Amino acid sequence: MKKDIHTYFGLSYAQYLVIPRTVLQSMPEEWQDKFVLLLEELNEKNWYDLLPKNTCYKVELRQEKYNFNGEFKWGKQINDPLADYDRGRRKIF
Repeated sequence: MKKDIHTYFGLSYAQYLVIPRTVLQSMPEEWQDKFVLLLEELNEKNWYDLLPKNTCYKVELRQEKYNFNGEFKWGKQINDPLADYDRGRRKIF
């Protein structure tokens, strides 16, 4: 069954997909080959030209937190157990 990106994200309000490098490099090589080809195809569209010059993204792992009305708020930053990719040697699966 085919799915588009909108369907994949479902009803969430997420605007970004963040996948740790250690997770990606722990997948089978055949899967990695396909994924890298898709990333290269995406980069050929020069999507990053849409970003303001001299900018980059910053990713942080934070606790989920909700206020008394049940509205989401960012909690404190916590140590990311998947942050160290160990130069490609770390495998998590």
